[in-house]
Amino acid sequence: MFSDIRDYTMNSASCLSASTMVVPTINGSSAAMSARSSSNASGRIRTCSGQQPSTTKEAQMCFPKKQDKVKRRVIWGIEVVEELHWKGWELGKEMTKNLALKNLSLKIQKIKYRPPKTKFFFTVIPQPILLSPGITFTLPIFFRPLEEKEYKDQLWFEKAEGMFCVDLRALLPCHKLICPPSLQLPMCAVGDTAEAWFCLDNVGDLSTFFTWEFSSPFQMLPTTGLLEPGQACRIKVTFQPLMAVIHEVQATCWYGDSTKQKNSIQLQAVAKCAQLLVNIKQKRPEDQDAEGCQKVLYFGSVAVGCTAERQIKLYNPSVVSAPFRIEVGPDSLVKDQAFSCRTAHGIVPPGERKCVSVFFHPETLDVRTMDYVAITPSGCASQTLLKVVGFCRGPAVSLQHDCINFSWITLGAHAEKPLWIENREDCTAYFQFAIDCQESVFSIRPAFGTLAGKARMTLHCTFQPTHPIIYFRKVACLIHHQDPVFLDLLGTCHSDNAKPAILRPQHLTWYRTHLARGLTLYPPDILGAMLKEKKLKQDKNGALMIPSEDLEDKPPQRYPTIPPMTEFFCDGTSDMAIFPPPVSIEPVEVDFGACPRPEIPNPVPLCLMNHTKGKITVVWTHRPGCPFWVSPVTCDVPPLKSTALRLHFLPPHPNGLYEVELEAFAVYKVLQNYSNIEENCTVCPSWCLTLRARGHSYYPAFEHHIPQYSLDAPKLFPAVSSGEPSYRSLLLLNKGPMLMTFNLAPKSSSDIILRPSSGLVAPGAHQILLICTYPKGNSWKQHLFYLQFNFCPQYIKKLSMPRLEESLLVPTMGS
Repeated sequence: MFSDIRDYTMNSASCLSASTMVVPTINGSSAAMSARSSSNASGRIRTCSGQQPSTTKEAQMCFPKKQDKVKRRVIWGIEVVEELHWKGWELGKEMTKNLALKNLSLKIQKIKYRPPKTKFFFTVIPQPILLSPGITFTLPIFFRPLEEKEYKDQLWFEKAEGMFCVDLRALLPCHKLICPPSLQLPMCAVGDTAEAWFCLDNVGDLSTFFTWEFSSPFQMLPTTGLLEPGQACRIKVTFQPLMAVIHEVQATCWYGDSTKQKNSIQLQAVAKCAQLLVNIKQKRPEDQDAEGCQKVLYFGSVAVGCTAERQIKLYNPSVVSAPFRIEVGPDSLVKDQAFSCRTAHGIVPPGERKCVSVFFHPETLDVRTMDYVAITPSGCASQTLLKVVGFCRGPAVSLQHDCINFSWITLGAHAEKPLWIENREDCTAYFQFAIDCQESVFSIRPAFGTLAGKARMTLHCTFQPTHPIIYFRKVACLIHHQDPVFLDLLGTCHSDNAKPAILRPQHLTWYRTHLARGLTLYPPDILGAMLKEKKLKQDKNGALMIPSEDLEDKPPQRYPTIPPMTEFFCDGTSDMAIFPPPVSIEPVEVDFGACPRPEIPNPVPLCLMNHTKGKITVVWTHRPGCPFWVSPVTCDVPPLKSTALRLHFLPPHPNGLYEVELEAFAVYKVLQNYSNIEENCTVCPSWCLTLRARGHSYYPAFEHHIPQYSLDAPKLFPAVSSGEPSYRSLLLLNKGPMLMTFNLAPKSSSDIILRPSSGLVAPGAHQILLICTYPKGNSWKQHLFYLQFNFCPQYIKKLSMPRLEESLLVPTMGS
């Protein structure tokens, strides 16, 4: 070792002499010293500046620590470091560091130095150094360890003013993490969260694991980790107070071998109670209950399917942010709610205001809805309960007339009359006439459609009879979210040989009065004879009545006012009827099922019953090309007798869906000639019979086409008295490019009545369905009904789309 020192000393002596000046190189040191320093130091000390984190998470929390600045001092005009450190050294290997002395004075400085005392640190042979102003001299210091221990020494310098030294230290690798002594977090509201960050630095020489130990209400992330030498980690501190006090907690970081070393940081934070004042924006007179103490958000009357918005103001008068959450009172019976608030939670900054919107979107018609909105601030602040009230109204659709009289026309001709339909409300209305226009002598164009708010549409009603008889049909116009309205269509057809009595609107008025008085089951000739025999008489309106034999003069019976829903459901086609039907047919609905070609399905027998005391003539409307028809097309049925008919089905194309509503008119045979009628008040309209028939021609190997639809169905029926009917409407839209059929599946609840129970919906068209239930008792009960589409119940297992079975929740509420 000493020979190496002598060799280096002799070589250096040739470059440095007592009489020569130090010439600075480009980097401020001598060329020889710079070359030796860079060659010896390369690859010795490991830093994090060139390392890449292995994961994104590590990249976010760890980063290379900035190089520590070397502490320098100025002594008598000479700038020099306080000490030199050697780290990462290895036994038997020499490491070199350069000691720089810079002349900051304005005169030439003369410096002498003494070599280190120990044999582990050495330098070149001491020689006087002359430093010109602003010049830096670099002195190489060599370190060659022989044992694993810490080494200390000093290098002394002498000037005219005195002596000073630079400490030389070679440290063993060690674990050392440092962090700030304290951390002050922002002021925070009780129940809120405040955050702050600080850096944990690895200033040691070894990779170091660390673990934080802390207590509530503080949280620290990450709680554990690994830091490479020279690396730093950002520690996130979260403050979540539960009490409004000053919090001061000491967090301890354990690290090193067996986690015996530790470092601490003092966490300090202040928690306060937040306040939140709730007011209604743009108050109305209705926004107050009867006592004047409860806040009420009144929405008024809102059309079904529309959305109304009102706002509430939240004001925070406190000095901390006020977090809050808003909850609308949950309804355990209905999944959807009429009231909603899109702001489920939020924060109001100190001294600021925030407006929050509450929406009312009702779906249950003619119901006053009430609920509560709870505004709950975080922590110890009190909750504000806001009552929300709204009423749901539906469309107001009406017809220009309730009766269209086509008078009489000749067989083979047709008549057309206009009729407008109007919506007086501001919500969109869906309407549909319950008639199969292609299979009826009456047609309405369009038979279905939508009416915008405050809009009017012109309809065209057509009469094209097929036989010379009296025609009358009462057609219901179904409206989504509204009771149906009815239209009377009447006309008479004459031929060269048959000229029936002409039916007029006055005859309908008399007929309904006779219906209430039990006289409609008698034919016109019998009623005329009874009038002549004074067994009947006419009232002041010209209607027939039975003379009263009582002493008390009771007013004659009149046709009652029947609610539209009751009239639609109790039409005599099922077990429910307001008046006994004069003529009936069984069954009223026929499903042929699968009828693939070329096989021709067997006809289905029908039974037509005449419940009157007169002979009737029955005529079926038959359109050429219809896959369904009834034979015979015309027949006479004696009084109180029945006749057998046959329903035929012949699908014209394979793999098709077919659904029609066949129509027949039954009329007293005596009315076939106007000369048979002596009393005009005895003229009776015909009775319209309808028969729904359906079937398909799909082969067993062919899969039925997939229906694409949407169904707007109510989730809740209005509460009614026990035993009273409750009604609602459904809207079925065919969104696909092909025809779609529907029918009520047999496994549906028997407590549900659906009209129509089957049908066919064209592409882009809609079908309005009405449902009825008769709740019993005073408890909630759920009934399920199922709609089957396109005659294929297997779709429910195959399609990842809206289920082919739709269910409704039906309440049973007692009075």
